[in-house]
Amino acid sequence: MNVTSGLAFIPFPLAPIYSATKSGLRAYTQALRVQLKKTNIKVFELVAPGAKTPLNDKFAGDVTSKMMEPDKLIAEAVKGLSKDKLEILPGIAGILKYMSRIIPGLLFKEMSKPAEKAFNL
Repeated sequence: MNVTSGLAFIPFPLAPIYSATKSGLRAYTQALRVQLKKTNIKVFELVAPGAKTPLNDKFAGDVTSKMMEPDKLIAEAVKGLSKDKLEILPGIAGILKYMSRIIPGLLFKEMSKPAEKAFNL
């Protein structure tokens, strides 16, 4: 199981390296899944939403209120594995996937606002 992020679907200007590495890991996971298709190896992807962990303590208020509790995230991952779901999209991660296809420009504009505020742009 590779752990990517909902940010693999849309660049997050406040964390461009994080977004880029998660996008790259997602592409790698999908390609590896194809290469191993005729083997007994399954390649799972947990597209994790933001989680309420010390890593995210620097974010406040509205952002952290939308983050998932770690125990709930783990439960969703285990549930997905038990159902042989190769792409597990808990919480807002599934919404980001579909929004990035339907309204990518608007989503990117909204995702850019925290960076614009932080960098006085």
